[in-house]
Amino acid sequence: MAVYVYRFGGQRRKAFTVAYPRPWFGLTADTEDELHPFAQKLGLNRQLYRPRTVGGLEVPLVGHYDLSEAERNRAIAGGAQPLTTREHAKLLKERAAALGIRL
Repeated sequence: MAVYVYRFGGQRRKAFTVAYPRPWFGLTADTEDELHPFAQKLGLNRQLYRPRTVGGLEVPLVGHYDLSEAERNRAIAGGAQPLTTREHAKLLKERAAALGIRL
């Protein structure tokens, strides 16, 4: 059982500009029973939780909280394990397949 932090995909520098948006991260866990208390310790409001959806319908997979870079750093200092975007996608696909959910 663990809590994870990952960077949202699709956040790249725009060509021919100096603009670089600050990255956003996701906080998730193996279970919601782990995720919500951890998020509360970080000072995140439960209303910020985003359940996992497929085609607009909520599915029985753990969702996430959006984090800024500073919140991500606090989460890691508090014991969250950092994952790459690919590692998170692989983990999510494995869990979905085990439940018979097609992402």
